[in-house]
Order: sequence, then structure tokens, then C-alpha cells
Amino acid sequence: MLFLIIGVLLFIASSHFPYITERIYSSFIYKKIIRSLSLITSPLPFSLAEMLIVLSVIIAIAYIIRFGTCLAKTKETKNLKVLFQNIVTLVGIIYLTFQLLWGLNYNRLMISEILDLNTRTPTQQELIGLCEDLIAKANRLRRDLNEDESNIMKLPYGKDGALRIAYMGFERVSSFYPDFEGRYGRPKGIVLSEYMSYTGITGFFFPFTGEANVNMHIPDSSLPFVIAHEMAHQLGFAREDEANFIAYIACINHPDIYFQYSGTLSALGYSMSALRKVDHVKHNDLLAAYSEAVRRDLQYNNKFWARYSGPIERASNKINDTYLKSQNQKTGVKSYGAMVDLLIAERRKNTK
Repeated sequence: MLFLIIGVLLFIASSHFPYITERIYSSFIYKKIIRSLSLITSPLPFSLAEMLIVLSVIIAIAYIIRFGTCLAKTKETKNLKVLFQNIVTLVGIIYLTFQLLWGLNYNRLMISEILDLNTRTPTQQELIGLCEDLIAKANRLRRDLNEDESNIMKLPYGKDGALRIAYMGFERVSSFYPDFEGRYGRPKGIVLSEYMSYTGITGFFFPFTGEANVNMHIPDSSLPFVIAHEMAHQLGFAREDEANFIAYIACINHPDIYFQYSGTLSALGYSMSALRKVDHVKHNDLLAAYSEAVRRDLQYNNKFWARYSGPIERASNKINDTYLKSQNQKTGVKSYGAMVDLLIAERRKNTK
């Protein structure tokens, strides 16, 4: 219980002093931590995080079965107290370690403050203008991209190739956004990616190993953006809207056109979703401006995720929503789409 209390108090304290958290933890201590972890895990050709998670599940199941068997034989309820104490201690250690290794990044300065972006409430016209720009850009980028036999965008260098070159976008961005500087361990593909798709999870950052992990089963048009998103977490930007925004910036500044397209297409999806909520008519008008190729990619993506939708995905979404809210992201999973305010703020800054 002590470890859990310390972890909670540390998180609460850091939330009250974001500037100190930014300067001491996020900009200094965390960078030392991630560099050290990357030295250990980066040389591994597989995801250590995936291995640890699978082993943890197996050990937990074995422990529960063993405990249940002993309880059935002895009928001693004191064993339940021992089990409860062990669980609370383990949860406390994991939670405190999580906060020390990465979790405090949720309470660093907002990225709008770090990058001097004006995130005042956007006007409807600004949102429409953003959507129009992204549609035009997506249509242009999509023209000469490689396709599979179904005329869906296909990465010419394969998904493993995308993992290898993802860092290039961050290298370019760091020249004008120094806070995005830092090349750590290469992102890792998950072996059990198809099973992961049933949870609706496209990737995750594992603080205990410092690895950015990616679902390699997802459509090619989404993959570069997802990789960049998890790498943004690896850089120490924990909030989902900010990781999405950073992923977009890293993708559109990447020297590879497939990364540029993936970032643009993802930003377009979030922006059009925001527009649909405030102006359904204009949203439908803009849908007609999509090129046939862009429309095919989006339709394929929708069909892909429809195949994996179900109770597992809904349960996973609920768990993720609860986790994000516990980490001071009040809108939970909806925070992923909050990047639109940042996109508009960045557009304002560049059009001054």
C-alpha cells in the first residue's frame, strides 16, 4: 500500500507544478531514463515489452490456478488476505515505477505552451479551411503512390522498412522544434499483431522497456502515422492529442512521401470528424472532394477495422478510456481527436 500511496502523491504533486515537472523531470530526468533503457532494449530484434506482457499473463494465470487449488484443499480464508496483500503490493510497485519511468510526463507543460501555439477556440471557418487544405494535400500526395492488386496504397519498402526510416521525420522536425530532438530505440513490431487488432489497439509505448510498439497488421496507409505517434510517446509526450499532433508534424516533414500521406490522411480523419459534429452539410460537401484513390484507402481502412470490431474491442476501449482519465486526461479516449485544436493553432502560426 505504501508504494501505491507514494506513486499517487507524486503524480498529484507533479500536476500542481507543471513547470517544475517540465524542467526537472521531462527535460532532464526522463531523457536520462529513456536513453539508458534504449541502450539495453534497442539492440534486441524483438519487442521485449511483448515478451514481458505475455509472460506476465501466463504467470498470473498459473498463480491464480495454484492459489485456487491450495484454497480448495485447505479451506483457509487467511490465504485470501495474503493474496490481497500481494496484489496490492505488486500494483503499488508497478504504479510507482510507471510514474518514475514515464507517467509524470502527463503533467508536463502543455505542448501549446512549449511551442508557443495559440489554441483559442477555433472558428467554424478555421476548421473548414483546415479540412479543405488537408483534402487537397491528401489528393495530391496520393496520386503516384504504390498500390496493391486492389488499388489500395501499399508501402513499397514493406512495413519493416517503415520502422527503420521513421526517425527521419523527427530528425528534420528537431531543426525547428528542438523539443522533438532525441533518437532512441527503433520502434518494434508486435508478433501477435493480428490478435492485437481485436482490441482495436494500433500501438503502445511500454515505459518499463522504453520501447515504442506497433501493430504491424494495420493498413499500410495508417502505419507510418501510428509509428510516429508511439515515437512521440517515447520522446516523453504522454498526452494522446499531443502525440497525435507530433506524429502529424513528424510525418509531413518526413522525406518519404508515404509518411507524408499517412500523416495527412490521419489528420484529415480527425479534422473531418470534428467538422461533422458542427456542420454536417459542409462535412458531406467536402467528402465529395476526396479523390477516388483517397476514398478507396479510407473505405479499406473502415472495412479492416469492422472485421475486428466486437466485445474485446469495446472492453479494450473502455479500459483505455479509464486509464487515460486516471492520468488526468479528462476526455479519455476522446483526447486522441483533440489534436484538431493544435492543427488549427499551427496553421494560424504558419499563415501569419
